[in-house]
Amino acid sequence: MIQLSISFLLTVIVVLLVVLFLFTIYILVQRHREIRFTEVRDTFLQKYSQHWYNYLINDEIFSIVLVPRGRAQVAAIEIIFSSYLKNIINEKVEHKIKEFSNLYLKEFYEKDLSSKRWSIRMNALYRIADFRIEALLDTCQQFEKTKISEGEYFQLLKNYSIFQPELFIEKIKESSINYSESEYRRLFVLLEDDVFIRLFEDFDSWTNNIQFAAIDTAAVKRNMQYIDQLKQLLTHEIPEIQIRALKGLYEIGVIDEIDPYVPFVTSDMWEVRLMVAKIFNHVPLNYSYTYLEQLLQDENWWVRSQAAKTIVENREGIAKLQQFMESSNDQYAIEMAQETVVRKRGNK
Repeated sequence: MIQLSISFLLTVIVVLLVVLFLFTIYILVQRHREIRFTEVRDTFLQKYSQHWYNYLINDEIFSIVLVPRGRAQVAAIEIIFSSYLKNIINEKVEHKIKEFSNLYLKEFYEKDLSSKRWSIRMNALYRIADFRIEALLDTCQQFEKTKISEGEYFQLLKNYSIFQPELFIEKIKESSINYSESEYRRLFVLLEDDVFIRLFEDFDSWTNNIQFAAIDTAAVKRNMQYIDQLKQLLTHEIPEIQIRALKGLYEIGVIDEIDPYVPFVTSDMWEVRLMVAKIFNHVPLNYSYTYLEQLLQDENWWVRSQAAKTIVENREGIAKLQQFMESSNDQYAIEMAQETVVRKRGNK
C-alpha cells in the first residue's frame, strides 16, 4: 500500500515537472517572439520614420519600402500615423494616411476582426476609424452579426458615424442599448453638420440621454447652423432641455435678437435666470441693461453675481454699476455691485 502511494506520488511529480517544463518553454518562446516583434518594430521606426516624413510632409514620391511586411511593421506604422494625426491638422496628410491604409493595411485589420482575442479585435476597430479605412465597412457590418461585446458595438457605431452616417442614425434608433450622455457625445461629435442637425428633427422621439447629448454637442461644435434648432427648444416643456439649450446658445455666442430671452428673466428657476444673465454678455449693454439690472437684484446669489459680471465686462459697465449703487435701495445688490467693481479694477 505504501509502495503504491510512493509510486503515485512519483508519477504526479514527474507529470508536474513535465508541465512546468512545457510551460517554461512556452514562456521562453513567447518572450522570444515579443523581443523579436519589438526589434522589428523599432528597426522599422528607426529606418523609415524620415521616409514617412518626406512622403507625408515634403510630398516626396511614395516608396514601396514603406509597405509593411508583417505585423510588427504594421505596429510601427500605427505609431507613426497616430503621431501625425494627433499632432498635425493637415487634410493632405490625413488623405495620404487614409489612402495608404485602405490599400496596404486593410487585409491586416480584416484578419484581426476574426481574432479570438478581444483586445486585437478592438484595436482593429479603433484603427479602422482612426485611419479612415472605409474599404472595411462591409466587413464591419458582417462583424456586427457575430457575437460581440457592448464595447465592440459602441466602436462600430463610431465607425458607422464616420463612414455611413445614414446607417448610424438607423442603428441608434433601433439599438436596445441605452448609452450615457458622455458616450452619445463621443458619437455625435464625429458627425458631419448636415447629419448631426437631423438629430433635432423629431427631437422628442429620442431618449433623454440622446436629447441632452445632442444639445451639449451643439454647444461644443459652436456652429451658427444650430442656433435655430436650439432656440426652438427654449419653449420645450422639460426645464432641463431649456437650460441646456440656453447654455448651448451662450457657448455659440451669437445672439441675433433679444426678445426670445426676455421671458426667462422672470423664470421660476434660478438656473434659467443664471443662464440668461450669461447670454446677455453677447448682447450690447444698451439693449440688455434693463434686464441685467433686474437680475442684479435677484434673490439668488449666483444670479446676482453673474448679472454684475456681465455688466462690468462692458466698456461702460463700471459706470453703470456706480450709477446703480447710488440709486438702488437693495443692499445685497449694492454689495454685489461694489465687490464686482473692486475686483474689476484690481485686475487692471
